[in-house]
Amino acid sequence: MFNFSRGEWIAATILLLLIILQLLFSVLYEARPAKPVDFTEFKELVVQLEAQRQFLEDSIENARKEKYAQSYQQNRKQYYPYDSSKNKKNTPFEKQEKKPQYEIVKLEINLCDSLDVLAVPQFGAKRAQKLVEYREKLGGFYTFEQVKEVFILQNIEIDFLKKYFTLNPSVVRKININTAPYKELVAHPYIDSYLAKLIINYRDKNGKFSSMEEVQEATHAYQELMEKLKYYIDF
Repeated sequence: MFNFSRGEWIAATILLLLIILQLLFSVLYEARPAKPVDFTEFKELVVQLEAQRQFLEDSIENARKEKYAQSYQQNRKQYYPYDSSKNKKNTPFEKQEKKPQYEIVKLEINLCDSLDVLAVPQFGAKRAQKLVEYREKLGGFYTFEQVKEVFILQNIEIDFLKKYFTLNPSVVRKININTAPYKELVAHPYIDSYLAKLIINYRDKNGKFSSMEEVQEATHAYQELMEKLKYYIDF
């Protein structure tokens, strides 16, 4: 089929053997176990680079802190100058010297006028006026809790009132329930027109009242109201 000479046959045979050997070498090389790679030097290099990076970051942070400290000292010198009397520098954290405490001169809440009340903290002109107006309608306070019956004064604490006022219930002005006319009765905050009419009708039919129990029995007023009225009723 092929007209090769003897020499050509020998050359082709050798070439074929070389190809077969090359293929066998390739197969055997790839089949051999892989040799593990040593990363020791690489890891050491990474550790060195990380140490250098941390050193640079620490240097930058220390420089920033030093700059902030210098700026703080300059500002402190500007706003808190040297005080030769104390031989030290004033700082915002320095303990302040205590100011002398002055004794509070209390007002008698049943006798003071609105101008006096203006001197009390939390009392403006409106509040002072309302306090005195309500006190005059009542005839005086017998307890500090009554101050809160005024809408504009409801948020004032009782302890605060006791700090700036005294209260003498003996000066409370009373109403003679057996002689007071209708107009005087209804002028009191605790007596409405219905209760005033009941009082007058009972007086006209049965004569004078002698006690608060008799007033309650005649008018059927609730007990809480009687407890309030007893400080303002005279027989």
